[in-house]
Amino acid sequence: MPSPFKTPWHFNKFKEDKEGDYVKIVGIIHGDWTEEIELARSKGVTESKYNEQRYEHAANPKSENHVIEDTENPDGKPEATMFRRIRFNAMPDDFPKFMKMADLFKFDTTQSHTFKFNDQFPNDQLMWHIDNLPGNPRKERVIDNTDFKYQHPDKTRFLITLEDHEPGQIFQFGNIVYTQWKAGTIFSWDWSTFPHITWNGSWRKRPCLQLTGTVTEDTWELVKNGNADTIYNV
Repeated sequence: MPSPFKTPWHFNKFKEDKEGDYVKIVGIIHGDWTEEIELARSKGVTESKYNEQRYEHAANPKSENHVIEDTENPDGKPEATMFRRIRFNAMPDDFPKFMKMADLFKFDTTQSHTFKFNDQFPNDQLMWHIDNLPGNPRKERVIDNTDFKYQHPDKTRFLITLEDHEPGQIFQFGNIVYTQWKAGTIFSWDWSTFPHITWNGSWRKRPCLQLTGTVTEDTWELVKNGNADTIYNV
């Protein structure tokens, strides 16, 4: 079964995007994982700066030392912290509820996969980007670029919020802005060409799970059939 999302994105910043075309909420997970949030933080989450990512996962590799990409942001701060993270699938016995959440997505775990606890502190931001493209995701670098390499169609990523939204916390996927989410909200999107941002302008940390892996038919069924009224319990 192919991805249910459209691709590529249109790159028209004034065009209205419809939820379900490129991004959607595919469900809400109910449960209490407060102890695992605190455990992940206590283990020492690693600070991630945008232009210091190693990009082994990227279909489109960065320039040496990110120099070319940084020239497109002369007025900004390319070395700004995006978020802090820890790979919880390296310690599955310590995070049974996080692992149970990851199991919901029926990834093919015989293939490469990464399950991360992703903690965005106040003022952290991950600016407008595509996950497999270092630097500014301009139209000329994506759909107008014959050298642009799409992600493998069997790979995808999910984002799960671990606490209720706080004013000032924002996800923007294409031309859709999400706020007011509940703890356990699951986001899925076209991973190859869909620009997005995450920003924490609130006064509290914003914890999420970021799950990346190889899909099965069950994974795409979950994405296709799920919505904001779909409930899972862990």
